Amino acid sequence: MKARPGILLWKIAAVLVIVGVIGAVFLSRPDKNAQKAAQKAVEETRQALRQQGFKTDLADFDFSTSAEVRAREAILLAATTSRSVNSFQDYPDLMTPVGTDSAIVFWKQDAPQTRSGENLWPLLHDALNEDRQPLDAACAAIMSGPIIFNLDARRGDSMLLPHLATVKKLGQMFGSRAMLDLHDGNRNAAWTNLMAATRLVKVWEPEPTDISHLVRFADLGLMFNATWQALQTNGWPDDRLARLQTEWESVDLFTNLPMTAAFKRASNVAVSQRGGQEHLEPSPTLTDFFKEALRSPFFIWVELNERWNRANYLRHGSYEDQKDLLLFYRDRELELRTAVQAPTWAQMRQLPGVTNEVLFQSKYSSRMQVMMNLRRINMRFQRQGSSLLARAAEAEARRRILITAIALERYRGRHGSYPKTLAELAPEFLKTVPVDFMDGQPLRYQLTDDGHFILYSIGLDCVDNGGKMRRRMGDAGFQRSARPDAPLPEADIVWPLPAGDAAMQVEQQIQTKAKEREQKHYLNEISDREWKQSPSRQSRIAKILAMNWSVGPEEPTFKGQSIESLINNEKISGTNQLSLSALLTPKQIVTGNEPEDITFELPISYDAITNKNSLFVVVDADPEEELKIDSGGKVYERERATNGDCLVVWHAIYDPPGRHAVQVYLILEDKREGTFIIFGPPIAVTTTNLCQFSLDSVNYDVDLGARFHARLPEKNGIYSIECLTTNGAHLATLNGSTSNGEFNVVWNLVDDHGHRLNGETFNSIVHITLPDSGRLQTLKGP
Repeated sequence: MKARPGILLWKIAAVLVIVGVIGAVFLSRPDKNAQKAAQKAVEETRQALRQQGFKTDLADFDFSTSAEVRAREAILLAATTSRSVNSFQDYPDLMTPVGTDSAIVFWKQDAPQTRSGENLWPLLHDALNEDRQPLDAACAAIMSGPIIFNLDARRGDSMLLPHLATVKKLGQMFGSRAMLDLHDGNRNAAWTNLMAATRLVKVWEPEPTDISHLVRFADLGLMFNATWQALQTNGWPDDRLARLQTEWESVDLFTNLPMTAAFKRASNVAVSQRGGQEHLEPSPTLTDFFKEALRSPFFIWVELNERWNRANYLRHGSYEDQKDLLLFYRDRELELRTAVQAPTWAQMRQLPGVTNEVLFQSKYSSRMQVMMNLRRINMRFQRQGSSLLARAAEAEARRRILITAIALERYRGRHGSYPKTLAELAPEFLKTVPVDFMDGQPLRYQLTDDGHFILYSIGLDCVDNGGKMRRRMGDAGFQRSARPDAPLPEADIVWPLPAGDAAMQVEQQIQTKAKEREQKHYLNEISDREWKQSPSRQSRIAKILAMNWSVGPEEPTFKGQSIESLINNEKISGTNQLSLSALLTPKQIVTGNEPEDITFELPISYDAITNKNSLFVVVDADPEEELKIDSGGKVYERERATNGDCLVVWHAIYDPPGRHAVQVYLILEDKREGTFIIFGPPIAVTTTNLCQFSLDSVNYDVDLGARFHARLPEKNGIYSIECLTTNGAHLATLNGSTSNGEFNVVWNLVDDHGHRLNGETFNSIVHITLPDSGRLQTLKGP
């Protein structure tokens, strides 16, 4: 006879419950003897390491500082917390490659541009001089003694390091201030800033964490670039150069690196120790256990397995981890101690643990292991895939190049020219012939016919690439392998030539071609987005005009008063207060500039929207959806009417001809109130322009020229574009035709007399002929 399924299930559940109860009882009985043995093994290992001179506990580290040092720390922090400093993002690149072996002397440039195309000098002057006093105080603090930051070592690897951003920003600021002073001809101030930046690398004693040392190496790189710029003056007196050389000769990058392993040891052991001191969560009651077993018999296995693993780790595994961590980081510290004694990178990289990171792997799954894995991933990113010692080796190579370059300048100052070989620097300016840390051979040195020199280290690959500089990502000559994990193209660590006129012209051509490619790509994207949306745009217009628009909540207020009273032009309305809907309804007025420019008047005070508040015109943009960049009405201007009203001019040639829905978009901003955004009701407007220009026709690029890119309503078209000065004088005429309904022509900015525009504003008149329909039109163009 077969057993009934119900009885069989009950029997299985009963067996599982019995097993669960037995397992719970077993888990509640710790093996105290084994636990004591594991604790004893940890303590014996700790004591043995301490007798050998190893630090094993966080209590062995003290990062507190004296009142004098904390006062210097406060001065440095104050110099980097001002609004103007934190809002400025366009610190100059002081080592911009030109060709393969030269760089731009930044401070000699008349008008270097930011990413947005503005002249950098006035922006840099405003950002750095607005808080000159705290920056001067930071200079004095750095020059007065060691820089150590007061930290809480008890937190181990979880210790907060907010000062690292301060150190990096100070390096950028002092280097940029030195460039600004050199550009303005104030060499004494430039020297003060350069010395402060150099001293910061020397006197800052980083705490024993990888990221802190990496920031120090990065700051050294910034000073390498800034010093190269400063030495292009060829006019510093020998006493100053000798002092700068001495500063760099006393910088030690390696001695304290082994202590990073000691701090990791103490930190991770502390984490594992805290994990071992946790307690198991209370077991579920027998009733709850039985209920869960009946609901899901598999629950019993999961619950028992999880509690078994957790109990095993708390009673045994955490102690095994602590012992293994103590020994693991002892080995890592010994490896670092051995590595930093290596005289060259070529020898260092052959040692264990230098290029191939050795990973700790616990026998148990624990929070400590998860935390270690996450930190390791983060540090690989910070080290850009290289080891800490590799970054240190690069920094050491730069330090040696700096010392040699300064000695070369001193030699030139005393003898009138640079030496033929580096051997001539010793013993007058250097004790011995300068050696490349990478391979132990003399640094590579080449004189040029024009009296300059190239000085370089062969880099981490230990391959001489002839003094070839590496292009950075974003540079026109930058190349990366198709494989994302492939190394960057090999290059050397170079003290380059100052870029001459010929090299600058070649570089300009490279950058111009890169701009052309980028511009063409952008052009294709924006044209597709602009012109492919036409069908959906027409349906959207009908929807917008048919909707019953509400401008916002009843009687909205801002800064304690109604929005109507805030924006109303009282000179016109007097005591008659217009509704918000009426204030935000655009009224089209005829100015004679149609169809290119459509002007709207709003009974809004022009003065009310010229401070922090903004008023926009949007075309065919549904306020119920996110306002996107490809919405219409992107090109407009605000003007003041004679009666104080606000005029908004929509340049309709950047939108397709036909029916449109035009609305006003009001933004009110205040620090306390926040941002208040409101749409006005739409009105229908019909435009008659025969061509729609793309947005890349609005402005022109001095290097690339002026682009006229437009779409016609018919495939066949003839165009003539006349370029004029703002006074109406003729510059040039561009003629052409199209059979695909689109033209894209670039004017090289050279007029009929051979003169070239260099940033001046100009106007254009566009004549359009559509042979198929016989329509003609003359428009004011971009």
